[in-house]
Amino acid sequence: MKRYTIDPSELYATNIGPSVQLKGTLRSTLPLDIRGSVSGSIEAGFIRIAPGAVIAASECSVERAAILGRFEGNLRATESIMVLPKANVRAHLKAPRIEIVEGALFEGEIDVDPARNAH
Repeated sequence: MKRYTIDPSELYATNIGPSVQLKGTLRSTLPLDIRGSVSGSIEAGFIRIAPGAVIAASECSVERAAILGRFEGNLRATESIMVLPKANVRAHLKAPRIEIVEGALFEGEIDVDPARNAH
């Protein structure tokens, strides 16, 4: 199986552990590693949705996203979105670059336009 480099160049500033359930608005300019449950809205530079994480986002606006867990909602990225094997995504994805890797489950809409800003 091919290995993907998904981690950001800087350390994760926030780690949301598997036992954490967060509701509301989550904002960070630094990388987020989510292993728990988040429902609401998310604004971040880089977000990693780990295996086992469950995200229900009315709006998620990021620079880059790597999804390995479950994501439902709307996800907009200014740079890229990567949906990796075993991810389960039901969403509207919007970014200049979107990659859905074999083995991922995806249902929804995709909006890719490299000439247009994703926001």
